[in-house]
Amino acid sequence: MKRDRLSSAPSPVAPAPAPAPALSAAESSWLSAIITSSSDAIISKNLDGIIASWNPAAERVFGYTPQEIIGQSIRVLIPEDRQSEEDEILATIQAGRTVADFETIRLHKDGSAIPIMVTVSPVHDKSGTIVGASKIVRDISREHENQERLRQSEAQFKALADNIPQLAWMSDPEGQIFWYNKRWYEYTGADEETTRGHGWRSVHHPEHEARATEHFLNSLKTGQVWEDTFPLRGKNGKFRWFLSRALPIHDKDGQIEMWFGTNTDVTEQKQREEQIQLLLGEVNHRAKNMLTLVQAIARQTMASGDNFMDRFAERMRSLASSQDLLVSSGWRGARVEDIMNSQLAHLEDFIGTRIKLEGPHVRLTSAAAQSLGMALHELATNAGKYGALSNDTGQVDIRWNIRQEDGTNRFEISWTESGGPPVIAPDRRGFGSTVIERMTRIAFGYPVKLDFAPEGLHWHLISVDDRVFEADFVAEVKDSSVDLSRSPRSPATAQSSTAGRRVLVVEDEAIIAIDMAAALEDAGFCVVGPVGSVYEAMKLLDEQVCDCAVLDINLAGETSAPLASRLLTSEIPFVTVSGNTQESITEEFSQSPFLSKPIVTSKLLSKLSTILREPDHVVS
Repeated sequence: MKRDRLSSAPSPVAPAPAPAPALSAAESSWLSAIITSSSDAIISKNLDGIIASWNPAAERVFGYTPQEIIGQSIRVLIPEDRQSEEDEILATIQAGRTVADFETIRLHKDGSAIPIMVTVSPVHDKSGTIVGASKIVRDISREHENQERLRQSEAQFKALADNIPQLAWMSDPEGQIFWYNKRWYEYTGADEETTRGHGWRSVHHPEHEARATEHFLNSLKTGQVWEDTFPLRGKNGKFRWFLSRALPIHDKDGQIEMWFGTNTDVTEQKQREEQIQLLLGEVNHRAKNMLTLVQAIARQTMASGDNFMDRFAERMRSLASSQDLLVSSGWRGARVEDIMNSQLAHLEDFIGTRIKLEGPHVRLTSAAAQSLGMALHELATNAGKYGALSNDTGQVDIRWNIRQEDGTNRFEISWTESGGPPVIAPDRRGFGSTVIERMTRIAFGYPVKLDFAPEGLHWHLISVDDRVFEADFVAEVKDSSVDLSRSPRSPATAQSSTAGRRVLVVEDEAIIAIDMAAALEDAGFCVVGPVGSVYEAMKLLDEQVCDCAVLDINLAGETSAPLASRLLTSEIPFVTVSGNTQESITEEFSQSPFLSKPIVTSKLLSKLSTILREPDHVVS
């Protein structure tokens, strides 16, 4: 143990000790041999601190030969900042006391510091008078090195134990825990007293504590590695799952002297495993459902008569389109406008001209979206073969709405054909009719209205309640008075929402701009421009009134973002066109409908018509 100050042992000073009997020559020789052979430095000095004797061990410790050091002051061995120690030692010796086991620092001949432990005792003459002191010095450099290694080892262990992510602990062979790392206390919030021994049970989940304890105690008996998974309560009162392991530590005789254990937080891993199991179950469920659905479609298509392969392939493509939509949304349903675009993709040239789409933003559940998609495919197929789209003049009006009745939101959609050949009700009902009527009835929970009126087929569907909407969809009911169950006015006789409307065209490619302007004028628009720069467009907006605009994002050496910002501020709706993808557009264009080049005229007309008719309506 290191001494910070001198310690001394009393030595009697009165009465004077009796004179020691004279040593024989043999005894003197034996004593000299002991001093010479000692592994400790033995030094004597007078009361002035002058060295009188110096054994071989002293030479080994300090580096001085007897010839060099005898007659010199003991202070040559003492560092400058420790000279006061010699004063205290001499005073203690003169008082007749011994300085015992004093740890200090002394100097080697080469100037290096040597940690030593010294015992200094008074030396008496024949009359008992103190005439000097004897010093026994032990070099404790190795002990200091060992202590420093131990200190470093303990510091490293503490740094490791307290900074690993696991909770760590040690127990005796009986399972009494005597040490926890800092992480344990940080997580549990418990103090040392409450969790020592078997106190760890207090943070175990009551449903798992008995099982985990029995398992641990069994490992203590058998000496086998312990491993278990169970929840532990944190200081916030919440439980998290931990993978716990403990290894027996053996002594040199092979006996278990302690156990070292860790608890690793595996909450997220366990949750992921549970999610994977759920996903595997869901995949299995959906795969079986899909196989059953394909089987049913094949069987029903075959029962419908001829052209099995063609009709089956068409229905598979329709089903695949619905699946693509659902996968892209993470099976969180699909928007009605996306369902329309998917199922009517082969008729995209008619959308906006012969096919009119109108309705608010609605997101349906996966089941409802799939059924609606297949119904739209069958309606479109029949319209192209026998109905309004089988000639050059017929039209289809598709409208959807959210109807509120008795405080419940209900989805409503209608398909109305006009201008086609006279409609004749079919003699028999095939699989197409099954999809249009029965499948949608099952998905939406309400009978479907299917009217084969001579002037055009009318199909109307309404949901029994709001169960067909995705859970996080917030319905905005605009007008529940519109009755979609009745056929609307024929699109041919309805007043155009685009006639005479003024549209600003901004496009830097001259041929594209001219072609776009011509198509818009043919549709009844009054074209302002076209122009190919932001400056020219801004100037036209200063001089003329515009109802809407068509903006190409990338103009020659600039973008139309400043123009888009002005249109937004002025509440002038616009359609964005670009050769890039929609994902690459900036915030200024994110609120407007988007078309990717090359532009399909019918789609451009449809989007302009929609944003002019009602801002809240979906653009398809």
